[in-house]
Amino acid sequence: MLPRSIKQSLSIAALICLSGVAPIHAQDASQLGFSDLQAQANQLVEAGQLEQAMPFLEELIKRVEATDNSEIKLDFPIFLLGTAHIQRFVTTQNARELNQTLVWYTKLEKDYPNSPKMKDAMLKKVDVLRILKREDEAVALMKQLLDGTYSFRLNLKQESELLRDLTQIHYNKGDWKDGLPIFTKLLNTSRDFEDQAWAAAASFEAYVAEKRLDDAMSLLPMLARESEVRYLPRLNVALLKTSDTMVAQARLSDAAIVLNLIKTTDIMIEHNEASVAEKKAKIEFNTDMGRSEEATERLKQEVKNLEATLTQLRKLPTLRNELLVRRARNYTKTARRYEAFWMFFDLMTENPKDKQTEFFTYATFSNALQLNKAETAITVGRAYRRQFPQGDYYSDISIALVSTLKDKGESTEYVQIAKDFLDSRPLDTASSNMLALWAGYKMENQLFEDIIQQCNSWLNLHQNPIFEDGLFYWRGISELQTSKFADAIQSFDSLLKQYPTSLYAEDGLLRKGAAQFYAQDFEAARETLYSYTKKYPRGNALDQAYYFLGEVENLAGDYELALKHFKRADDITTLQDIHDGAAFSMGKIYELLQRYDEMATHFKAYTERFGEDGRLTDAIFELGRAYEFLRQPNEMLALYRKYIEQFANDPENAGVDTLIEGYAEKYNTNQVTLEKTVEFLDRLDNDIEFRTQIVTDRGYLFEYFYVNSDLDQTLYNRLRNHPQFGEWLVQDLAPINEVIAIYRKQLADYPTETPVEFFRDQLAQFKAKQQRVAEARMLMGLYRSGVELAPTKSYDSAFFSEVTPRVLLYIADYSRADRLDFAIEAWNEVLATYPTDDAAIVSYMRLADVSNQRGDKPSALNYLEAIQAQFPGTPKLPGVILRQGELLSSMGRGEEAREKYQYILRVPDWRGLVHARALFQTGEAYMAESKHAEAHGFFERTFLGYSQFSEWCARAYLADAEALLGMGAKADAIATLTEANETLAEAAPAALVEAIKAKLQELQPSVAPSPQS
Repeated sequence: MLPRSIKQSLSIAALICLSGVAPIHAQDASQLGFSDLQAQANQLVEAGQLEQAMPFLEELIKRVEATDNSEIKLDFPIFLLGTAHIQRFVTTQNARELNQTLVWYTKLEKDYPNSPKMKDAMLKKVDVLRILKREDEAVALMKQLLDGTYSFRLNLKQESELLRDLTQIHYNKGDWKDGLPIFTKLLNTSRDFEDQAWAAAASFEAYVAEKRLDDAMSLLPMLARESEVRYLPRLNVALLKTSDTMVAQARLSDAAIVLNLIKTTDIMIEHNEASVAEKKAKIEFNTDMGRSEEATERLKQEVKNLEATLTQLRKLPTLRNELLVRRARNYTKTARRYEAFWMFFDLMTENPKDKQTEFFTYATFSNALQLNKAETAITVGRAYRRQFPQGDYYSDISIALVSTLKDKGESTEYVQIAKDFLDSRPLDTASSNMLALWAGYKMENQLFEDIIQQCNSWLNLHQNPIFEDGLFYWRGISELQTSKFADAIQSFDSLLKQYPTSLYAEDGLLRKGAAQFYAQDFEAARETLYSYTKKYPRGNALDQAYYFLGEVENLAGDYELALKHFKRADDITTLQDIHDGAAFSMGKIYELLQRYDEMATHFKAYTERFGEDGRLTDAIFELGRAYEFLRQPNEMLALYRKYIEQFANDPENAGVDTLIEGYAEKYNTNQVTLEKTVEFLDRLDNDIEFRTQIVTDRGYLFEYFYVNSDLDQTLYNRLRNHPQFGEWLVQDLAPINEVIAIYRKQLADYPTETPVEFFRDQLAQFKAKQQRVAEARMLMGLYRSGVELAPTKSYDSAFFSEVTPRVLLYIADYSRADRLDFAIEAWNEVLATYPTDDAAIVSYMRLADVSNQRGDKPSALNYLEAIQAQFPGTPKLPGVILRQGELLSSMGRGEEAREKYQYILRVPDWRGLVHARALFQTGEAYMAESKHAEAHGFFERTFLGYSQFSEWCARAYLADAEALLGMGAKADAIATLTEANETLAEAAPAALVEAIKAKLQELQPSVAPSPQS
């Protein structure tokens, strides 16, 4: 089998392009030993000499198959052989080579259906079948690829290409029945407008043929946009015939719309001739520059197709007269009231060579806008810009056209118009507005890299353009959005130094401070933000300046000043986001300072002030935590119950999910803490010896709380720091009654209704009201509490749009056992709709688990790496990296796994359980490679350095015994297990303790179990 390095370095495109590499001397494949055979095959493949490698690959496959060695995978050599025949076909044009390709690809599909090369092979197979004129088979295969018959997934580009090919096949045949579903899918899924235009054209004809005229009319906005298909005779003839159908049906307005879309033959010829000239120029340029032959050949084929279209067009009548007749007929049958508009429109169209045609066109455009005839205005505006690029009204029409296209959602065209305008008119006064429209679209669609690159291009292209200040500003904003903070600072500096009075200067100064803050240059950020507050005391972004100043002082540890700034931002802002950000940042500071009374007061005031306009349920959650810190868990639980009942059926309220999922945990943990703490207080009351130790020995007090972690740990500091905590308490505990009384009170009043009972009761009520969202949330609460119940109505994908990310996660988890594909759909819905939500992390992890269970470890690894790339600051990151290590180790990539673990061990903030696991899994990675001595060292470091984590300590002892046995040190293994038995018998999970004892008994069966056992 070829090594992984070869698999990763070659692709089909690369193989075909490497046919000119100097040949390598090859030997007779049948005379080589297996290693030499592998080496020779690898050498030729790496050199791109697939044809020369074929006998070696065939011999390699023959020998491996003769051994029946299932561990040696042959999918890649099989794929290479099929591809080699394609390469031969490129050279010889002999169709027999392609038939051999099909033989090898069929073998790959049969023997290795889950191979990572299957997708490439099947996509190539489609092309091969089409070249061989076996179109029915090609169509069948394309449909199988699209309907998920195969285990691999197509990306959006591949799916669109298949749909486009199928569309053209069915369209050319006029096969509307089988074609319409394909056209519709391409129209709805492709991101390429030309694909959408083809799909719209094909669908239009299909709908007209089936007399679904309303459906056909719904496609006209798409067909009205500029595309290559608009300049093909077939569509325009279809539009002409459709206009007749509309008139016959008395749909005169629709007929007028259809007629306005028709391109006459001369226009189609002009457009296609221009396209041919443009492509020929590109071919000549590519040839001169020595660029890719593949790209040049593709352009030549496109020219050939266009010239065939032109030949057809030149044989057709102009359609002009037919079009005018039909328009006249329509005008007669309809009472047109817009005399001025039609006058100019007729003048423009009927007198194209008149000296006032430019004015006629401008007047038509202007009137169309005033009459809200946006489509007509767009058409006329396009025509004006084509005909009068140096006209008196060019700037006015261009900016108005761009605004109209923007309102109509014609983003591709208006962005291109704006770019062309800014390319060619750097001193035009309309350029600044044009730049704002262009950049606004890019910002809305988060195309920040496009903005950076294009702004740099314009800065290099023009000398002092009138819109240069905007270039610095928009580039800086985009650099800030893409975390290029140093570059953003430089861009804003250029703006502020060169254009201090620019309209962008004020916001540029604020953004510079924000960039410095994110670059962690806090001193510079503080200086910039303070300068903003002084220079713009009534600035539009004053609230944001104070908000960032609050964050700066918070990080600097000046919490009182941070609170002051956050309060100032909150007082002056009109933006709810600033109210929210300031409120929650202040809450965190109160918590950090342990000023829990103020934390509670703060969040209570926030909820009263903003209600549902703010992040109400998030604030309720924080208010509950404040009550918890104040040792008032009953108040917290009552608050959570109230707001769960109130907002459970609100599909827009994601915060209620936190209350639901946290309620059971809060109920159980606080109940245990109260019970254990009251047990401690009872013992303090009743056991004089225990009380004496607690109140007289601070070391014993510390140790007792350390060992008994289920006590309320905050009680330790309150006891230790209480002025009356001393030896006199041996006689009477009354002086500290104010500290301890609350625990008995809270436990006595603790709600008897368990979370399961609460969720069941609410579930019944919401079911009775037929409130499906609330029902799902109560089922989620029960599910997270260990109770699994079925919904009234089975979950389906239509329900996804009604629920929040966390409910989607519950639906997926609930469905996983019986409807795994549906669960996968739900997780992917989270990724598609909520890509930045924390729920996406869980979805990636679930998808990684499923991929691993299915044996697709590379995909599992990719999902985990996506978490690391997109959520680098998540607290879940250590667990993700540990899981990556496990996968890498199971894939035989132990060195990479250990690198992951070493990364964890280098992060001080992850000390503790995470480090213990990293050490343990490092040992496991060595054990997988039978490196027992290395593994022993890491297992030993685990149980010696992290004895407080009894479970992982026990695991490490067990694993270390196996490592020692692998080293032949049976006595040491027995000693290790004996130590584990003595140390962990009371602390570790029972199953692990039993495993230790069983292994010890196995190693020394003659020794009777100890009495403790």
